[in-house]
Amino acid sequence: MKKIFLLLAFALTAAFADPEGIFVDVELLSGTRQRAKLMGIENDTVSLGGYIQNKFTIVKIAKKQFKRIVDEKGNDLLATSSSAAKHSTASSSSAKPAPISSAAISSSSQKIVPVSSSSITSSAASSSSSAKVAPVSSSSAEKPVEKPVAKPATKPVKTVLVAYNAEGVEQSVVDQFTGLTARLLMESGEHPQVIRKSDIKNCNDNICMQNQLAAYGFRSIYFGEIVPNIKTDSLTLNLTHAFYEDSLPMLHRSSVNVSRTAAFSDAITNNKLKNQLLDAQGKETIKTKKNRAYIHIETDPDGATISRSEKDAICKSPCTFITSDTTRFTVYAYWNVDRHLWGASTSIMPLPGDTVHVALKLKRVAPEIRILTSPEGANVYKASAPITKRSKAIAKTPEKIPAYNMGTDSLIIRKAGYRDTLINFFVAPVSQIDLSIDLEKLTNFDEIEKQNKWLHDKKMQTIGEAFIGGSAGTMLIGALLMYFAHLDYNDADDIKKELKIPGAVKGENYQNKVKENKKLVNQGDNKAIAGSILLGTGAALLGVGLYFYF
Repeated sequence: MKKIFLLLAFALTAAFADPEGIFVDVELLSGTRQRAKLMGIENDTVSLGGYIQNKFTIVKIAKKQFKRIVDEKGNDLLATSSSAAKHSTASSSSAKPAPISSAAISSSSQKIVPVSSSSITSSAASSSSSAKVAPVSSSSAEKPVEKPVAKPATKPVKTVLVAYNAEGVEQSVVDQFTGLTARLLMESGEHPQVIRKSDIKNCNDNICMQNQLAAYGFRSIYFGEIVPNIKTDSLTLNLTHAFYEDSLPMLHRSSVNVSRTAAFSDAITNNKLKNQLLDAQGKETIKTKKNRAYIHIETDPDGATISRSEKDAICKSPCTFITSDTTRFTVYAYWNVDRHLWGASTSIMPLPGDTVHVALKLKRVAPEIRILTSPEGANVYKASAPITKRSKAIAKTPEKIPAYNMGTDSLIIRKAGYRDTLINFFVAPVSQIDLSIDLEKLTNFDEIEKQNKWLHDKKMQTIGEAFIGGSAGTMLIGALLMYFAHLDYNDADDIKKELKIPGAVKGENYQNKVKENKKLVNQGDNKAIAGSILLGTGAALLGVGLYFYF
């Protein structure tokens, strides 16, 4: 009975305990860093464990993909395993073969010498591409005869194609495009398993399905989608490819437009569908002269600059340019003189091997850039120069900024407590351009201290500017009062000269002039005193302002 309880305890411990392994910090050659459990390093394969959707999963990655594997004590396990493998290789190559009885041969051996009484596991047999097998009997063990063994075939990459889905398109058309894509995948060397989205339960989006399929071991995952365009009577075929070379997927998305009425003949013309697959696989597409389309643009008035969002200026109208695009894109035309702007835009669908003619009539426009930030109240600065305490913000979100120059431009968004954000955008000849930015909170202590110092210097400079401005006004008023005092003194002197004229009768008029003289002198004294005080105060304010400003 006691033995039964012990067996139950061991079984429960094994069922509920965390999988064995040590926590390590891994870094791939691609720069990706991750913390995971190291389950073991065997030959040229590293086994890492982790939880994916609450399920512990072991992922095996080629050893050559790693830059380093460091445990919690700082030891580089990758370098340790490499040196151990070299030492084992050297010792085994220098050792003399001897007869072995009932021995288990390890996977690190350079030569595998099975004996009739030995058992060799499949992992040991495939551990080294240079392994050799020599059948030896116990009597002839001293002179083994080596016989090369064929290298094991490379395990194919598991590929899955999630069938095209579409709304408003016949199901037979969707299924045929799925079949064409699957056939092209087979011709490219992949052997896809075709499934529908409904086959994966509890998933409503591609990301969830991608994670589920990756958990099942699929490394190459394709998603198909067909989007109808009623205005142009065409279909847009979207193909998304997620390829797991290591623990993180590489994503590629490719789109191609085909005619709705002749979808299949258009798709196979000029390798459209094959080029879409090559683009989704990250490979170079097949270039032919027929892939190029010509766009001829005329404007009223002539001489307008023609541009696209990814290119500031292509040519001056009227002109013709070449494009290899197969999907719809937008072309802008603008003409400006002394900050007066005329512009227009249109959407163009290229025709491979043909010329598209476009005529645009320019209209007066006044573009404005509206920057929306979360949270609001961020300052907007030009990115043409570094931000210093003397830099002036051109706007505060969500204010609008007038735009006078078309093409690419850059701005820096700064708000206290948040990381600076650099935004690059294309200024098109339209009435309003909306930019939305989510600001990222600062968490690094050094960055917070640096920003706080800048805010303090900026505040001191603002106070200094206020003092300098106040001193200018104070000194101006003081100077005016001194000037008015000077005028009063001049009037008093004139009256005094009149009173000194010989023969002046000291009557009532004389007494009035004496009183007026005294009044002017008193007024002049008061204005002079007030002016002197204001001039002194202004000078003091100027000194304090200059101290804070510099």
